[in-house]
Amino acid sequence: MSEDALTIPILKWEIPKPRMWDFVALGVTLVGIVAATMNVLGSRLMQPGATVSATLSMTYALLQLAVCCVSLLVLGKTAKEGTIHGNLFAVAGMGVGLVGMMLAAAIWAIA
Repeated sequence: MSEDALTIPILKWEIPKPRMWDFVALGVTLVGIVAATMNVLGSRLMQPGATVSATLSMTYALLQLAVCCVSLLVLGKTAKEGTIHGNLFAVAGMGVGLVGMMLAAAIWAIA
C-alpha cells in the first residue's frame, strides 16, 4: 500500500449503560401499553348491543393522557442525561399514550 492510501479507523460502538431514568421511561411505556391493551380487550369482549361504561372509558382516556404527559417529563430528564435508551422509550411512551388516549376517547364517544 502506498502512503497516500486512505485508512479508515475501526469504528468502536459504545453502548451506554442504562441509568435509572431509562428504566422509568420503560416502565411508563409499559404502563401505557397495558392500559391500551386492557381498553381494547374490554371493548372487544362486550356483547353486541351492550352499552360501554362511560366512566371506565373516561378513566382509560385520562390514564393515557397521564402516560403521555409523564413520558414527556421523563423525556426531558433522559435528554439531559444523554442516554439513547431512555429517549427512545420516552418517545415510544408518548406515542403509546397519544394513540391510547385517542382510542379511549373514541370508545368514550360511542358510550
